[in-house]
Amino acid sequence: SWMLADMATQVEAARLLTHKAAFLAERGESFTVHAAMAKLAASELCVQASIQGIQIYGGYGYMMDSPMQRYFRDAKLTTIYEGTSEVQRMVISRSVLR
Repeated sequence: SWMLADMATQVEAARLLTHKAAFLAERGESFTVHAAMAKLAASELCVQASIQGIQIYGGYGYMMDSPMQRYFRDAKLTTIYEGTSEVQRMVISRSVLR
């Protein structure tokens, strides 16, 4: 149950980052860094949550006919498209180092 509590907390944090980026965009303010933070947090969370889901399901979660396998593959893809996690980290670190 602790894994689920951690996942729920991380989902809410990613959601709030996404809302902040959207809020800034709607106001016409610079939102690039916040969007990068939101994408990084959400995509990395997807991967970690799917790995934990596989762990929760045990041996069945690892089988190819398990939906958890598809969730993991889909989650991993989110760290690659529309800017890899490494690119998102570069955007964020440039802002932090200014």
